Amino acid sequence: MYKYIFLFFYIMLITEPVFSQKTKEPNVEWIVAASLQDVEGNISLGFAGAINAVHNNVLIVAGGANFPDKMPWDGGKKYYSNEIHVLQKSADGFHWNKRMKEPLPEPIAYCGNTSTPAGVVYVGGENDKGLSKKAYRINWDNHKHKVTVIQLPDLPIAVTNIALTSIGNVVYAIGGDLPKRSTDAFFSLDLNEQNPVWKVLPNLPVAMGNSVAVVQKDKAGTNIFVIGGRTKTASGISDLHSTTYVYDVNRENWQEVAPISDGKNVTNFSAGAGVGIGDRWILITGGDNGKTFHKIENYLAQIAQTEDVEVKARLVKEKNELSIHHRGFYRGMLLYNTMTNKWSKIGELPFSAQVTTTATMWNGNIVLSNGEVKPGIRTPNVMLGLIK
Repeated sequence: MYKYIFLFFYIMLITEPVFSQKTKEPNVEWIVAASLQDVEGNISLGFAGAINAVHNNVLIVAGGANFPDKMPWDGGKKYYSNEIHVLQKSADGFHWNKRMKEPLPEPIAYCGNTSTPAGVVYVGGENDKGLSKKAYRINWDNHKHKVTVIQLPDLPIAVTNIALTSIGNVVYAIGGDLPKRSTDAFFSLDLNEQNPVWKVLPNLPVAMGNSVAVVQKDKAGTNIFVIGGRTKTASGISDLHSTTYVYDVNRENWQEVAPISDGKNVTNFSAGAGVGIGDRWILITGGDNGKTFHKIENYLAQIAQTEDVEVKARLVKEKNELSIHHRGFYRGMLLYNTMTNKWSKIGELPFSAQVTTTATMWNGNIVLSNGEVKPGIRTPNVMLGLIK
């Protein structure tokens, strides 16, 4: 009898560390994997709102927007790119594929994008013609060193700042911004179908764009989490959100769960990036908590309302100074446990937070590529987060 009791406690003793390892919070170490290059091989300015996703073991970075000549407050015009860049990993590091020359069908930025087994899917976005409702799939051929871009059915609405995620080959398009308001629209597209069509799903609880959508397991199964975001208003001052919503794929309903926080204080969050790690974690890799963004919006609203030339000039100057001396975006790495419904902070990014970009997983590591680091200023860096 005592022998069996001893054996039971011995088994519990040696297996307990295994269970605890499964729930231990991950740690992330960051390195610069590569820097985006222009067509001449020089380091690029980088792009905000670019496509960043993985197919056939390469990272595809495409589209995006920047200011190549002058900053926006100096009258600079936003440039929209149609370039496709392919980053490959070899034994001696990461290299941009120089043989790949194909462009996107048209310039695009701020579209939703996601990695699927069928290819990289991107939807919506904007360019100098306005908002887009087009959807495409990008496939990489390792043998021919080329991409194929296949048009998918149009989204029912033209929308920018849309969140996109996927479960297998089913793509989910969530929220976004219309010309004058945000939307709560929610759609899915099943790429497994011979003639796929966008399916209308239950509306997002709040109309908003610039949110982060991540697929992760929770106690109910594999579901979709929508984190943060901001909502356009008639006043020009956006409503900022600290919400976390989860969509139950099987029950087809939404539920609000714990608000975004560092474990102590709730925070608004938008335009950031996030990924699912393991079987219960969602990591948010920096973003905009809206403090400076709200100040800039307030200036823009006042500038639009005043007819006094001197007052307008003063407000424009103050707004520009705020943008020029911007200190960068929120660098906190926030972690959400889908099983315990709790948020915590596991550190800060050791580099300037990259917003208006998306994160993805590549060979078990986090990829955070390009994005905006200050108003009007982009980064060309492809950061690789090594999960410890």
